Amino acid sequence: MAVKKLLIFPADEKGLRRRSLPVGNRRSKPLKRLIRDLKDTLETQPGAAIAAPQIGVFQRVAVVKFGQNEDAEEEPMLTLINPEILEAGAPKAGFDGCLSIPRIFTWDTPRPRWILFRAWGEDGAEITRRVEGLDARMLHHELDHFEGKLFLDRLRDPDELYTPVKDEYGETEMVRLVDLRA
Repeated sequence: MAVKKLLIFPADEKGLRRRSLPVGNRRSKPLKRLIRDLKDTLETQPGAAIAAPQIGVFQRVAVVKFGQNEDAEEEPMLTLINPEILEAGAPKAGFDGCLSIPRIFTWDTPRPRWILFRAWGEDGAEITRRVEGLDARMLHHELDHFEGKLFLDRLRDPDELYTPVKDEYGETEMVRLVDLRA
């Protein structure tokens, strides 16, 4: 098992802002090792996806678990090599969070309502698929990592960042970061 250290914002911002290159040889041993590392690392995290730049490897590879929409069953991990958006729906503001920005969330990031994408799978087969809702948001988020973008860059209102805080009764509630500074 090769669990890798995540790049964390803001300390690792330089790496998180770096653009990733397309994968050339989709059958190489280093690529197979990278995919295994991404899967192993994601298994230890509370998220549903991870992109190679988040572990300091600047290649266009992500591992996702589609099935994040309400009433959907989470799917097994799926490797996406060189994914690209073919078509996308109109943007809508909604939830976002990132393993590289722990304990910070928003409901204010505009992302496409649906995405038709193409990628190569771990087995070398081409994948063409349409995803909607949270699955589209998650995919778009991971593709942003390849461009060195963070969800913070897409916020409509920078004050709309939240973190979980325990209240006086021990219940967890989401509190705006700006309210904690007051």
